[in-house]
Amino acid sequence: MKGQLNRQPVLEVIAVDVEDAKAAEEGGADRIELVSAMSEGGLTPSYGVMEQVVSQVSIPVYVMIRPHSRSFRYSADDIHAMTRDVRLARKLGAAGIVIGALTEAGEVDLLSLQSFMAEAQGLGVTFHRAIDVSASLTEALKAINTWGNVERVLTSGGRRTAPEAILELKQLQELGQTLNIAVMAGAGVTIEGIQKLVSQTGITEIHMGSGVRREGSFDHPADSQLIARAKQQLLLASQRFMNSSAMRSGPINSDIGPVI
Repeated sequence: MKGQLNRQPVLEVIAVDVEDAKAAEEGGADRIELVSAMSEGGLTPSYGVMEQVVSQVSIPVYVMIRPHSRSFRYSADDIHAMTRDVRLARKLGAAGIVIGALTEAGEVDLLSLQSFMAEAQGLGVTFHRAIDVSASLTEALKAINTWGNVERVLTSGGRRTAPEAILELKQLQELGQTLNIAVMAGAGVTIEGIQKLVSQTGITEIHMGSGVRREGSFDHPADSQLIARAKQQLLLASQRFMNSSAMRSGPINSDIGPVI
């Protein structure tokens, strides 16, 4: 459920199974995006995996709701299946869902979102990277925000990777702050690149997958030590950004505690 925009840095890690999820929690991740079929960009995980992960970690688990990888345009049958998956995720104790849908014109499919949101009562909601292939990033963000329960969008700024879209991400972040919706940067984010990404965009919610795996590959499980390094880099980068913002505009209240 959407509330006041959070300034706290958040590291979200992709998990495809319980091993990944446990590594994410051990490494200090703040949230898990649970998916299957990363070779297809991430699809809805199975009942068994959802149940296992939600029951074995204590950090929030957001479940991907995506039935196929053909496009982000969905038929009535797709929407029916996705709505049932939202209901299942809620029943199994997921903290939230990750959804997205577009029309043929590349606009946000508000009718489909209405169906999902009706089943998502009490759940957090992330709108996924469907926004990156929308007709307009800014118009899509405004449309998504009309559904007040969407907490954030996950985006690479419309580019192949987030580090290639510094300007676009900065613009989205500024718009998101105005609209009170969080912008989370993801795709191609590396531990080494976190500092630049945060300092140049102001985004402090970061989504990582291959960047916290050995050899940068989903052929390997999530690595708790790499996740811990990523979290430390995010905390440091966020604190530096907050400090520099305070110097430019005068003292501000920060929810970020001291970084040791």
